[in-house]
Amino acid sequence: MKTVLRLASLCSCLAVLLFAADVAGVWKGAFDFEGGSVPLTFNLKTSGGALTGTAEGLPTSPAEIHDGKVDGDTITFWLMTDYAGQTYKLVYKGKVSGDQIQFTFGTEDGGWSAELTAKKTP
Repeated sequence: MKTVLRLASLCSCLAVLLFAADVAGVWKGAFDFEGGSVPLTFNLKTSGGALTGTAEGLPTSPAEIHDGKVDGDTITFWLMTDYAGQTYKLVYKGKVSGDQIQFTFGTEDGGWSAELTAKKTP
């Protein structure tokens, strides 16, 4: 019985690794903020289901990605940035489709949010 459980566990782990979206690399996009376009560059690294890296283009750049996860075609993480003398935690959720990630992100308290489509660079 223990052998069957171990085998099932191993198969689950392999399935997660095989079906996780390949998000490692450089992704670029822009979002609208107060009538202007703000370009962002994400430098993403993966190890299994873990996601690390940085985001560039925010007032605090580069901003380190925290608690990043890849689950199938969904990625999540958060980062800290400063704006107008305040520090904000921005929470990101993205859906990967081919060479694009459709992000919805915003402040942790939900007071502000935006959308961003990032494209993988060659």
